[in-house]
Amino acid sequence: MYRCTECHTEFEECPDFCDCGNDTFEEVFEEEEYSPEPERPAPQRRKLTREEREELEREALDKKKSLIALVVCLCLCVLVLFLPPHREKKMVKVKRDAQAANVKLPELKTYWDDSVPSQYRKSKDPILNLPILNERISSISPKLREYLQNVGGEFTRKWNPAIVSGAGECKIEFVINKEGVLTTKRIIASSHNESLDDSVLLALSNINNLDIPPEDYKGERIFIAFKVTEGQGSKVFYPSK
Repeated sequence: MYRCTECHTEFEECPDFCDCGNDTFEEVFEEEEYSPEPERPAPQRRKLTREEREELEREALDKKKSLIALVVCLCLCVLVLFLPPHREKKMVKVKRDAQAANVKLPELKTYWDDSVPSQYRKSKDPILNLPILNERISSISPKLREYLQNVGGEFTRKWNPAIVSGAGECKIEFVINKEGVLTTKRIIASSHNESLDDSVLLALSNINNLDIPPEDYKGERIFIAFKVTEGQGSKVFYPSK
């Protein structure tokens, strides 16, 4: 049994609020006999309506939500104070220090070798004038063949066909520069399956640096295909065309 500390109304289970509006109760055991003190008569209070009790409960819930929001804001403030500065802020500081030291920083694009050898610059899209390694893949050296196997294995590890819904075949092309960096990478044959194309783009974006290619690789275009067949699984391979 539970008894309201204000009007002494007893309840079988402890409620959130008494009809008098009080939310404080004391537990009463069955063997205990209670006799109200005559000098302190129970105050006569108006019983709360159902709507008023619901309003009190909503106010209590709002207070809890406000407290949780305050705790979350404090945690975010702590994270902002102790996290390292944003990359852009670091770059601004580096540029400011360089200007103070009278040092000229190179443009970011100079770190990437996306250029095409001059002998192949014949059209508006010079990439299309590069020879295709896949067309002579049957006659390449064992060293270059092993290198291509490692490249294909890297794409196999980075590609997740489990996120693909349906079937299809998607082809990409890229060039590897002398530093082992993938350049001019793009999809050349869509599978017309959005989930497959997205999975290939995700794998392509996660691969940048590879091992330095062997000397007999002359900067040709390389094709790789990603194929998903219902009932037969998936595979990554070098198409002959």
